[in-house]
Amino acid sequence: MTTEISQPIAQSGAIRYFSGYLMRVHVSSEQTNGAFSLVEFNMRPGSEPPMHIHEREDEMFYVKDGVLRVTVGEKTIEATAGQTVFLPRQVPHAYTVISPTANILVYLTPGNFVNFFYELSEAATEAIMPPKPEGPMPAEAMQVFLDASTRYGIRFV
Repeated sequence: MTTEISQPIAQSGAIRYFSGYLMRVHVSSEQTNGAFSLVEFNMRPGSEPPMHIHEREDEMFYVKDGVLRVTVGEKTIEATAGQTVFLPRQVPHAYTVISPTANILVYLTPGNFVNFFYELSEAATEAIMPPKPEGPMPAEAMQVFLDASTRYGIRFV
């Protein structure tokens, strides 16, 4: 008999801290029968992920405020408030926050990918951006991040 490890499931309305960002789940995967999820991130430079590929999900960024430099495949886009950028599955992508802060809505389809962020985040004590992480991620935390990335079909390139 095997014991299945239960992973956290994102709840609509949840406010969390994720890697120096403030995250709010607007629409959970559960609400859409897995079709999509919608998450808002308040970000600042310095906590962006390296170039990576999603094996199973498409992402779409809508920039509410601030400026992002987004690389999708061979194309680099400077996205400002009011612009949308599509990040298809199987295509390498990365982004950099160019402005002092940025606020984006991230549409994820299928929606289960929201649980990656939820699993690696912690409940926010208040709806303000957390302090910027200092120094590199500790080895134990990095291993948790890499294990979750593998489970959710993320490859770093």
